[in-house]
This record gives sequence, C-alpha cells and structure tokens, in this order.
Amino acid sequence: MKTIAVAFDFSNGANNALNYAKNMAKIMNQKLVIVHSYSPPILDPNVPVGLVEETFRDSVKILEEKLEQEVNSAKKDGLEAEYKLAFSDLGSILNDINKSEALSFVVVGKTGQQGFLDTLIGSTASHLIDNLESPLLVLPENYDSTIFSKLGYASQLEYDEEDYIEKALDFAKYSPHSLELVHIQESEEMNIYPDEQFLDAILERFEKEKLNIIQKESKSFKKGITELIESDGISLLILTTHKRGLFQGILNPSKTKEVIKHTKIPILVFTFDEK
Repeated sequence: MKTIAVAFDFSNGANNALNYAKNMAKIMNQKLVIVHSYSPPILDPNVPVGLVEETFRDSVKILEEKLEQEVNSAKKDGLEAEYKLAFSDLGSILNDINKSEALSFVVVGKTGQQGFLDTLIGSTASHLIDNLESPLLVLPENYDSTIFSKLGYASQLEYDEEDYIEKALDFAKYSPHSLELVHIQESEEMNIYPDEQFLDAILERFEKEKLNIIQKESKSFKKGITELIESDGISLLILTTHKRGLFQGILNPSKTKEVIKHTKIPILVFTFDEK
C-alpha cells in the first residue's frame, strides 16, 4: 500500500491539510502518516540539567498524546494511519519515511501569507523543496473545494516533461474532467524551442489519455495562470521543478515562487530528475 504523509504543526493550515490528506488517502486507498518535527526550546544555560530533561520529556509526552488522537481519528474514518515524531529536520525525516514507505506525496499546509511553508522559506523549506524525494502538495488554509475537481499541469514546453505529465494523468484519474496541459506564453519572453516539437511528442505518447491542451498568451506567467485557474475552474495545479536549487528548473525561480505563494488553490510540485 502506498503512503501519503502530511506535515503537521497543529496550526489551522495544518489542520486543513490533514483533513484533505485523510480524504485523499481514502479516495486513493493509501496509508496516512502524520509527521511532526519538534525542536526543543533553547533554555537558559543556568537551568539545571534535570529540569531541562524533565521539560523535554513532558513536551514529548504531550505531543505524542495529541498526535495519537489525530491517528485514532483517522482510523475511525477507516484509514490505516500512524504518526512520526521527529527531532531532526523535516526534510530528512520525510526522506527516511519515503525510503521505507514509498511516499506518493507529502501534504504541507499554508496559512495566508505566513503559513507553514512561508514561515520556513528561509530555512527548512529551501531544503525541503530542493531535497525532498517525493512530490510536495501545498494546500492553502482556507481552501475548501473538491481537490480532484479539475487538474491542470503547467508547462513551458521547453523540456521533456512526459514522465511528469504521466504522473499528473495518474492523479487526473480521480477527476471527472480531462487533465489540462497549460502553456502560458509570455509576450516578452523568448521561446527557446518550438512548442510544436514538444506538443507533437506529448500528443503521440498520450493519444489515448484524457488530455486537453490549452495555450494562452499573457504579459506574465502569474497573470496568465491566475486567469486560467479562475476561468477554467482548476482545483489543483501541478508544476515541476529541478533539484538543483530552490524553485529552479522547468519554471524559473520567480514564477514558481509566485505561484506557490499567491494562488488560492493547491499546488502539487514534482521534482525533475535529470539522470
């Protein structure tokens, strides 16, 4: 059985992410792992060692009890579930879980402009997105629509993304609509390679799949994709990024960062492997 992991910090955004993770685990018939990364507070060095250890034990006990409650709630919903309480960085524990569980994806909640992902942009998230070995689903706190309603995959048509389009099509199997392959051509951006060479290859490989190609011109990627999300009712946007650096790759750094930070729908990020 495949596994969905959800990064959980007890915030409103994390609660919404957990609810969606539970729903997707049920729909996709997958196991759920609730992951919390705990960093002990820095205490006054004059505090006795015994008191520090007691405080740590008490904190861990409280966290374990809260996480166990969430697991029991998921089990009551008919899911196979467990929790992982980590004392290392979030990226490391998720990659460790991926090695043993073969994660389908990781769900992370976002609260407004200062959510779980945004708060970590300067530290953990840069490591998480750059090094995570499984897809990452970023879910806004106030999102309350059906996530599999209509899926869109955004491509620049400048790289061979067929393997990732195939993964997106796997997600689209849970949607009543065809996957929309979206290409936003910015009016002031140079088109390095002819779009037709990529479109022809995509159409040939996926001729029997539910795939709808949409090409749209716009002054900016952010403006174009935002308008398309609203006009077409896209409920989940899928992007692909390189491992080489934070937000680098198939969509350039500023575009990908803007999309994740400002769009009001969930964003699923695949990691492009150049091997």
